[in-house]
Amino acid sequence: MAGVKHAVYCGTRNIYGDMEMAAKSLIANSDVDKVHFIIEDAKFPTELPDIIECHDVSGQTFFPPNGANSNCAWSYMTLMRAAVALMPEFSHIDRMLSLDCDTVCVRDVSPIWGTPLDGCYFAAVPESWLRRDGVAYCNIGVTLFNLAQLRDGKAGEVVDVLNRHRFGWPDQDALNYLCQGRIALLSAEYNWCPWVAKDGTEKVRVVHYAARNDWRNEPPAVKYRKMTWEQALNLHESFCC
Repeated sequence: MAGVKHAVYCGTRNIYGDMEMAAKSLIANSDVDKVHFIIEDAKFPTELPDIIECHDVSGQTFFPPNGANSNCAWSYMTLMRAAVALMPEFSHIDRMLSLDCDTVCVRDVSPIWGTPLDGCYFAAVPESWLRRDGVAYCNIGVTLFNLAQLRDGKAGEVVDVLNRHRFGWPDQDALNYLCQGRIALLSAEYNWCPWVAKDGTEKVRVVHYAARNDWRNEPPAVKYRKMTWEQALNLHESFCC
């Protein structure tokens, strides 16, 4: 659907609260039109505003229990973002912003949807401090997916590889290795990790805590956890006018 700005979060039941917090921060700091929650239940346990749309994938068949990464430290729910381009309910969407549930949007994120993809499979922030196996490597905690391009067969290839080969950072590794040469780069302001960089905070748009043990006590996280949906939507209106 051209012109409509979509975002997605994937999470297991134990991080539904984090998912709500992260989504409130995105809604309060952007002109996003629809936020999708990929969850493992038929119904979300708390009441959500209309801007949120839930998708129950408890019966998903993309990643079987005997897959190569099914018993790793990460759940199949984190792998689901690699299959978003193949989900029938998203077949009408050409691009989608994917965010981890431990990200907090602290400033206007709206410009990210205008990122030129030009045939690339996705756009993400490079981990400039680390190159793995000799390839340029991006952190996909904040990723703008070109779903239309991924449907050329690449999304199916990524899912197949994830089911056959074990990775340390499953979907992140597979997407980076299989999409080399067709990855657009985002500015670090869209995925700023406090455990990597200490400067440039005045330009940060998205803080990514990368599952740091104490991140839930950080002021930005506390702010949006306490914020009501009504407050987030009121702030959202200023970006949509």
